[in-house]
Parts: sequence; C-alpha cells; structure tokens
Amino acid sequence: MAPKKKIAQTVITEGKFYTISAANGKVVEVADYNIDNGAKIQLWDNANAEWQQWNFVAAGDGVYRIQNRFTAKMLDLDMGGVSDGTRVHQWEGAQASSQLWVVEPTNDGRVKIKSNLAGKLLDPGMATENGTVLQIWADVNGDNQFWTINEVTRKPKTSVKASAVKAKAAAEKAATEAVKAAEPVVEKAVKAAKPVAEKAVKAAKPAVEKAVKAAEPVVEKAVETAKPVVEETVKAAKPVVEKAVKAAEPVVEKAVEAAKPVVEKTVEAAKTAVAKTNTRKTTKGKRRK
Repeated sequence: MAPKKKIAQTVITEGKFYTISAANGKVVEVADYNIDNGAKIQLWDNANAEWQQWNFVAAGDGVYRIQNRFTAKMLDLDMGGVSDGTRVHQWEGAQASSQLWVVEPTNDGRVKIKSNLAGKLLDPGMATENGTVLQIWADVNGDNQFWTINEVTRKPKTSVKASAVKAKAAAEKAATEAVKAAEPVVEKAVKAAKPVAEKAVKAAKPAVEKAVKAAEPVVEKAVETAKPVVEETVKAAKPVVEKAVKAAEPVVEKAVEAAKPVVEKTVEAAKTAVAKTNTRKTTKGKRRK
C-alpha cells in the first residue's frame, strides 16, 4: 500500500492572517499584547484577537518568517539558541536565521513548525493551560508538537487597552524618528549660529567696557555720599556704647567685691599648704643628719 501523501490542512497565502492552534484548541499568541522585543509567546484561549493572529512571510521553499498581526514582530529564538527548551519570543524583523521556520505538513492535515536554524519543533512542553510559554524541542512526534493553521475570516475583536498600547508605541516611534530626522538640522543651525554669536559678543565688548567705565564715577560718588552717613551713625552710637559701659561698671565692681573673700581665702589656704610642705622638708633633713 502506497504511503499516504502529507497534505497541509491550509494553503498558506502571504498577506493573509492565520491562527496557530495546539492539540487542545488553544492558540499561539503574544502574551498580554506586549509590543516589546523579547515578549513571550504563549498559549491562550482563542479570543479572535489580533495578537493571536499571524502572517506567514515567505522566505524560501516552505520556509517562513511568522509575523504577529498586532505587533508586526516575528517569532524568534531567544538569544538564537538551538538547544531543547530554548524559549520562543518575538523580535523585530531582521535577516536572522533564528526567525526562519519550516512548515511541515503531516498525514492528518496538521503541521509541525520547525526552526530552520535549530532543526527543532515549536513545542509547548507537556502543559496545556493558558499562559503556557512556547519553546523548541527535538521531534519526538508528540501530539503537543502538532499544530493546526486556520485562516482568519472574521474581523478581529478590538481592545481599547491594547489599542492604547499600540498607539503609544506608534507615537513614541514617530517622536524618536522625528528627533533623529531633526538632529542634522539642529546641528547645522548650531554650526551656522556659532560665528554669528561670536561676532555679537565681539561687537558688544566695547559697549560693555564703556558702560563699566561710565559707571565708575557713579559708584565713587555713591561711596562719597554714603561716607558722612556712616560717620554720623558711628557718632550717634558712641554715647549709647559709653552709657552701656558705665551702666555695667557697678555690676562688675560688685562681682569683684563678692569674689574678693573667696580669692583671699584661697590664697591663705595655699600659703598654709606651702608652709607645711617646707616644715616637712626641714624635719626630714635633720633626721638624716
């Protein structure tokens, strides 16, 4: 009996969008409609959302770059890895072998999706729940390595939140491109303005010097005008200072008088101590003789 011919379930046409369904009916999607490079690829219930739909961009005989409808980024191998368990994520389109995939038809109309670089299959592992992250794995002909590709015929559902994320990304990209485009213009303007500015500074220098020179007599006059005022202020303050000193004299004298007995007592005590010390020295000398 002749072997059954392997036929892909769906004829893939570039420019159309498709869902990629696992054996349990869940579809391949970009997690959380994340538009960033490196966003993980996972399984989720089919919600007819744009981030669950894919365009197969031809890159050779049976070889494709698989592009997400929502993010416009490609299925890619993390760090270009080729070992079992290498995570599959999305990345902006590049002429990279890590973004090339071979769609292999099977006998039952399903397909295997093989990394052209690693020679290993798109695989969700043994998990089947929502959020299962995709990887590549050696072909073990497991049911989890078979996929069903279906053309999207319905208009995808919209999400306000997802649309806002996409609009923000588009605005940021436009702003970045605008800044980049403006850089040469700004540099040219700065370069053109430099000699003008230098010329203006040079032209202003004599005027500034003249203004400083003109201000000198005004400053000197102001100092002279202020001098009598300062002298008058000092003169007016003198009696106040003298009065304060005079008022303090009785207080100082009283403090001195109060301290006098204490000082005298301290002096007497010191004299007595010295006398006793001298007496001891004399007595000690006589005993030695």
